[in-house]
Amino acid sequence: MKQMLVIVAAAIVLTPLAAHAQDRMSDARYLAANRCLAYADLAQLQGDSANFANLREAAAIGNRERTIATQVRQDTRSIRARASSATGEELRARRDEACARFVDVGLVQLGASGS
Repeated sequence: MKQMLVIVAAAIVLTPLAAHAQDRMSDARYLAANRCLAYADLAQLQGDSANFANLREAAAIGNRERTIATQVRQDTRSIRARASSATGEELRARRDEACARFVDVGLVQLGASGS
């Protein structure tokens, strides 16, 4: 009986942890999400009626290794640097391409352009 109570208690404690682990994005998907969000945060695209709230929330789950966090910062800097010499139309196309997989699963809603 005592052993059964220990098993039940362990299952109750570990269930939320298992559910949380399933919700966490893989590192590759996390990097892709942050590329999408880097485009979403560009000043040139702020007039677009797009919603990235669900993707931001999904990307915030779980801590990442330092190498992944460093890669996100490098990708974001690179996107910002390229954005300075691109047109809004080019940026929008790049954003839509970077975000396509998240639109397909409903984490991003892209609206009409602000141009």
